[in-house]
This record gives sequence, structure tokens and C-alpha cells, in this order.
Amino acid sequence: MKPRLHRLLRAVAVLLFCAAALPVVAADAPAAVKREIIPGSELMTPQEREQYRQRQRGAKSEAESERLRAEHVRSMDERARVRGLRVSDPTRERARKSAP
Repeated sequence: MKPRLHRLLRAVAVLLFCAAALPVVAADAPAAVKREIIPGSELMTPQEREQYRQRQRGAKSEAESERLRAEHVRSMDERARVRGLRVSDPTRERARKSAP
């Protein structure tokens, strides 16, 4: 009976220790980074993608961010047209599907 009781107490102690450690682990985890799908990213170099991200992060307002994105989409559409391709943009495709 005693070995069984010792195993039970040990198991309870381990569970309590693990439960106490969970909030600490969660608090140390980095915050999730919101990543936007970049239209035409398949046509861009890694440096161009990073420059796009930096411009978007530097936008002073939502309107400026939308303007930068629209300019970028036009630029990628033109780049794709010259190469005989089509830019995939999930946000435009979703907008088309939800339109009446």
C-alpha cells in the first residue's frame, strides 16, 4: 500500500509543478507577429519583400498603408503582365467571391 501511495503523491507533485510552470512559459513566449500575404511575392526578391514590409510598417495611417498596398499591387500586376503571368492575391479573390 505504501509504494502505491508514494507513486500517487509523486504523480500529484509532478502535475502541480507542471501546472505552476505553464503561466511562466506562456508569459515568456513572443507575441504573435501579424504577417500579411504580399501580392506578387512570387515575383519579388527577398530584398524587395523586406522593403515592402518596411514601407508598410512605416505607414503613418491605415489609409497610407492601403495606398502603398494598392501601388504595390499595380506594380506587381505590371511585372506579371510583362512576364505573361498573373499575380495571385488572396484578398482580391476573397473580395470577388463575397461580392453579390
